[in-house]
Amino acid sequence: MQNFIFYDFETSGLSSAFDQPLQFAAIVTDENLVELERVNIRCQIAPHILPSPYALHVTNIHPEHTVDPSLPNPFEFAQTLQEFIAKWSPACWLGYNTIAFDEPMMRQMFYQNLQPEIFATQMNGNTRLDVMKMVMATHAETPDALTWPLGDNDKTSFMLDRLAPANGFAHANAHDALADVEATIFMFRKIQLGAPSLFAKLLRTREKTLILTELKSYLPMEITLRFGGNPPRTYQGCYCGTSKSNSNTIGFADFDLNDAAELAGASEHEVTDLIESSPKKIRTLALNKSETFRRIDRPTASMLEFCEKVKKSADLRTYVSKALSERYEERDEADLEIEEKIYSGFYSKPDRDLLFEFQKASWSERVSIVNSFEDVRLRQLGKRLIAFYAPELLSSEQQNSLKEFLANRWSPSLEKVPWTTANDIWSSLSELGAKIEMKAWVEFYETRIKSAAS
Repeated sequence: MQNFIFYDFETSGLSSAFDQPLQFAAIVTDENLVELERVNIRCQIAPHILPSPYALHVTNIHPEHTVDPSLPNPFEFAQTLQEFIAKWSPACWLGYNTIAFDEPMMRQMFYQNLQPEIFATQMNGNTRLDVMKMVMATHAETPDALTWPLGDNDKTSFMLDRLAPANGFAHANAHDALADVEATIFMFRKIQLGAPSLFAKLLRTREKTLILTELKSYLPMEITLRFGGNPPRTYQGCYCGTSKSNSNTIGFADFDLNDAAELAGASEHEVTDLIESSPKKIRTLALNKSETFRRIDRPTASMLEFCEKVKKSADLRTYVSKALSERYEERDEADLEIEEKIYSGFYSKPDRDLLFEFQKASWSERVSIVNSFEDVRLRQLGKRLIAFYAPELLSSEQQNSLKEFLANRWSPSLEKVPWTTANDIWSSLSELGAKIEMKAWVEFYETRIKSAAS
């Protein structure tokens, strides 16, 4: 049985590509939830990022703390986290809403700081779960196992800072990474004790290969999903095809919304309509998002017959595969920022070897390594890191280019950009008003923004 690593990030904002972690906390436990180690580390803000005032306010981080020289810089922080992952591998990584938020944030941190394994929590025997998805399944299947608090809209709240206290956890320091980790472990244990049968099924979903095998065996399966502000709901169906362009994307035919014979004999155009229709008769689901796929314990004869007809229809699988691959149009590479090119191909073996060398080299040695990369993304990100953390190695012209980059990023000519700008800062500070020490916050941001132009 694997150890568990419960973790959480507090960040400079909500964008995985254009914000960054400021705090990482984790508690390692054995299979019985006996604590083995805990870590709680913070880092400085990267030179090109303006931290969101809202994010800092929510996490109770004063702006000055983001530039504390005693803290590691983001490159050092990323190295420390890679070492921590390697130390405890293989393990099951889990948190609250980590698949949608913390995982992408971690991946970008590794990518932008030239770490060798950007998918570290998915490699070397590591697996993943998301406790929030487990909570959703509990609500749909065994609601009596937990107490369900109401949010400000008088609907059930699935926010950890409400859910954990409602179930008996003293969550006095919500939105601190370590406190959130402790609350996540508490909720994980509550599900284990309150709904043991469901818990055992959900625990199996960390094994992506196992789930894929069951799906491709055309077994009747179920999955709990939540859309918008609606309550979580369990959908029953079976696998019906894999995207040609992404092996992690599958089609899932809903038992309640489809006639098996009609589905098996559907034309290519009809299959596309089934995927695009509302409600979705064929759902587009991801195998690498720790979804709550479970085998149906006692499938009916009609469920088994449905799956058998789908299994025998090679045309259906072909049409689903094509429709799923065409569903998402890729953006032109020329339109992407370097941060958005994270999935634009895998690195070559020589580049991967150089990434490992890069970790142990001096900054002067790293200049040579950066110039040796084949991948243009690595060269661009590497030059950025040198400019950030070893500016003395740059010519005066290169240093001026860095200042120009910062000035353009924080005061862009475009009306809308996906990162935090100076205008965003002043607007947010005005909205926060008396909730913050306005003078100190304004001085921090004024100093930071002016430094880009000086």
